[in-house]
Amino acid sequence: MGDNYRNDPGSFRDPLSHVVIQDDRVFRLFNATGEDDRAFAWPFITAQSARGRVVESELVEGIHTDAAGMVEHPRLDLITYAFEWSFSMLKDAALLQLQLIRDAAHAGVGVKDATPYNVQFQGSRPLFIDIGSFQKRSETDPWFGYQQFCELFLYPLMLRAYAEVPFQSILRGSINGISVEDARGLLGPARAKRQKGRLTHVVLHALAQRKLSDADSGVADDVAESGMSTELMLATVEKMIKLVEGLDIGVDTSLWSDYSDRSHYDDEGLREKADFVDAALAASGSIGHCWDVGCNDGMFSRIAAKHADRVLAMDADELVVDRLYHELRSDPSQIAERITPLVVDLSTAGGGIGWRGRERPGLFDRSSPDAVIYLAVIHHLALTFNIPVTQQLDLLADLTSNLVIEFPSENDPMVKKLLRNKRAGIHDDYTLDNFERWLGERFDVTDRRVLAGGTRTIYHATRR
Repeated sequence: MGDNYRNDPGSFRDPLSHVVIQDDRVFRLFNATGEDDRAFAWPFITAQSARGRVVESELVEGIHTDAAGMVEHPRLDLITYAFEWSFSMLKDAALLQLQLIRDAAHAGVGVKDATPYNVQFQGSRPLFIDIGSFQKRSETDPWFGYQQFCELFLYPLMLRAYAEVPFQSILRGSINGISVEDARGLLGPARAKRQKGRLTHVVLHALAQRKLSDADSGVADDVAESGMSTELMLATVEKMIKLVEGLDIGVDTSLWSDYSDRSHYDDEGLREKADFVDAALAASGSIGHCWDVGCNDGMFSRIAAKHADRVLAMDADELVVDRLYHELRSDPSQIAERITPLVVDLSTAGGGIGWRGRERPGLFDRSSPDAVIYLAVIHHLALTFNIPVTQQLDLLADLTSNLVIEFPSENDPMVKKLLRNKRAGIHDDYTLDNFERWLGERFDVTDRRVLAGGTRTIYHATRR
């Protein structure tokens, strides 16, 4: 393959295949055993690719490599992880995984794992990307990925649905997900009566895990001796599909449908803001990735999608991201296809996780935005999380050459509210004059407009 390729840091755990990247090309390389599995599963893989469920794959020959087999995939323009997904995104990814396990078994194909790291979102559409997961299957094979599915899909979903605890920070802190023992503690018996699936997939699973950890024989051998059949495995998967389909984020529909925050703007101010963003992005030239930080209901993400190839619509509030995801999923337009919603708290995001902190790179290493929309964010980070304005501007200057930013001045009602319970004097440097001076030290301001109401100013700035 030459010297200009690198191993993908997230695929080294599979002993049968791994991903390498050469320039803008992506290849999966198989050893002899993996290539045997790949060839066996190939008809299933190609059929699922045609349905849009599995990443497109093309056999590659004639390229020098020590691998027994090689497949090329299109390079995805964005990689995201489960700790950046909303509840419904993880749920849809889980259902895709289960449907592939079911359909593969009908085709005589096995699936050796079950992790959301094998799923990526193209806009709001989940796509399975690891064809190395498919292998030969015998009639008595169990569901090998069951435990992994529980730890990385089911338990996080149950935690959110049953205990109203967001899973994002837990998955960010544990690349292997939630262990069955932790799930048993987190999903305690006090709420067990309304926790469908807890007895089977948490309590009994935990007991089985303890027994198996002391067993001398292998799971596959025990299952084969006990008479496990494809029909029994499929019945288990079908029950899991029904369980996952029944899980809900637990928010009242009427509240959910009204959940957005535009109360700080009248209609005129919102129109001014939208027109400004549209014009600024139109003047920014070619935009690959655009970040909409604090996207709320996605209004400005949709404007950005007219000008950018990919928009990352980020918000720290999972509920608004989940709502936006549902709206995008039901919108067939090209604009919607370019938007990927993400649950991102910029005050904590950015670092890599996993082996040596590189296995799953941080957000700043996965996307280089050509433009950033930063509207009504700066005061929250500065006054709530004590991230200085200068630090935020330094980050933005490192990130992008085109910035659309809004600054609520010290006279803004929301700013006054945020300062109400702060010690007097500690945020005296939060002023419009200081902001414009600091912005000018890092960017050239090409346009500026005071929005209706007089306390918020929006800028288009280009990096010096």
